[in-house]
Amino acid sequence: MKCIHCHADAKYSERTNRTCPKCQHAFAFEPKNGDRLTDSAFQAALDRVSSDGTVKWTARHLYYELVRRTQRHSKTRPWLFGALAVVAALVGVFTSPQLLVIAGLLCVPLVLSLPSKMAKLSFADFKRLLDRWQQAHGQPKGLIVRKETPRTEQTTRALPSDIQHYSFDRAVVTDHRETVDLLLANNFHFENNCAILTEDGYPESAFEVVRGMLKNNPKLAVYVLHDATPQGCTLAQRLATDGWFQASASIVDVGLGPEHAGPFRGCWQAAKPATQTGLVAAGKPTAAKWLARYSLELAVVRPEQIIKRLFRALSNAAPRPIDDGGVIFVDSASFASDASTSDGGGDSFG
Repeated sequence: MKCIHCHADAKYSERTNRTCPKCQHAFAFEPKNGDRLTDSAFQAALDRVSSDGTVKWTARHLYYELVRRTQRHSKTRPWLFGALAVVAALVGVFTSPQLLVIAGLLCVPLVLSLPSKMAKLSFADFKRLLDRWQQAHGQPKGLIVRKETPRTEQTTRALPSDIQHYSFDRAVVTDHRETVDLLLANNFHFENNCAILTEDGYPESAFEVVRGMLKNNPKLAVYVLHDATPQGCTLAQRLATDGWFQASASIVDVGLGPEHAGPFRGCWQAAKPATQTGLVAAGKPTAAKWLARYSLELAVVRPEQIIKRLFRALSNAAPRPIDDGGVIFVDSASFASDASTSDGGGDSFG
């Protein structure tokens, strides 16, 4: 096994106490003892999630990198069972009926060995892996660790007294605090001059002030970024009806929906319990049926791509209206495929 520090290959007999014999750095994992990962594989996941150290990320993003690796490295071979079943069936048609029975039996392991739609690695198991990595190698570079900063009188006094007379032209509202942390840590708000908030009031230190600023702008454009869950998929509707903004503001739903789930098969999670009446009323019974069984988290998209795809959405001048009133728009294309450097802009993240 290769040491990630000195790159020396160490045999199992040499890795006493999970330590590199050359540089004495500890190994986090030991495949010979049943670990499914090596330190090199975990480091490769860190490099991918951080785009080789250029983007900050959350633990949830790293989790999905390891989920993808679990899916890719499955030891099952469904194509082998399928090929054997086809051969047995063809031969059985012309020779022996018993071979048809064998073909049918081969279909059982074929079905059982098909890749799962759901994530096989639980987040609790991932946390244990991350803890072991940090014990051996320290905190990974770029990992976003939230520092809670509740609103205080001092924070309020630090703001200009006339700040509510100003506003942003654009805002991003999301259903997860981790998404806000990601965008702020990568300077998306600064590079794109937009406010970034959650529906439930995060960041607490500036939420009420910033929301008041947004309400002053009659030409405000709001971009709603969310998971593929019933709560997420109805977030734009709630923002439009709960008095967050002036009636003339445009609200663009750019979040994930069931239509985005296909490329992330193997990373789906179980459905989140919530009401789905809004989706059914909006004429989306197929989406509601999918959401009754599954969910898809925004964190499944790599951080760099979240930033670039969101920038692409902000640059899209012609979203499709979701109703005849034109208050809510939907942009399902921006998060449907990878965005290039030109889509994301050279300065779209720090």
